[in-house]
Amino acid sequence: SASVVHLATFGVLNKRNPLFSFVELAPGAGDDGRLEVNEVFGLGLSGQLVILSACQTALAAGANEEIPAGDDWVGLVQAFLQGGAGRVMASLWPVEDRSTASLMERFHRRLAVGGPAVTALAESQREMLRRAETAPPFFWAAFVITD
Repeated sequence: SASVVHLATFGVLNKRNPLFSFVELAPGAGDDGRLEVNEVFGLGLSGQLVILSACQTALAAGANEEIPAGDDWVGLVQAFLQGGAGRVMASLWPVEDRSTASLMERFHRRLAVGGPAVTALAESQREMLRRAETAPPFFWAAFVITD
């Protein structure tokens, strides 16, 4: 019943079979630790914000990259939305650990005081832009929110 699920981990897009794209979690007894797209569909998240703080988690693919007309792209964002998330924050390219941690800290601070997640992200990104060491878009612009 959490309103925010934040996964700061390693993500992999499987271009040959996107249903096996995954985020890496801790393995357990009888569990490989990979939360794959095909497992996410049935999570029943009921409207939460899911944050996929890992490299290229907003990317999607089709089977063998050959998508027939009318078919959908499949990826982690689409899977979490289908699994019931209200919104998903994910990255468009490989992200750097320190600047991502800084962005996420700013984002969560703003989100905690209320208001939409998109506003919290935009304000956090603008703050990163104003700092000389994180001004290049590489450090702050990778993350987008999809609903």
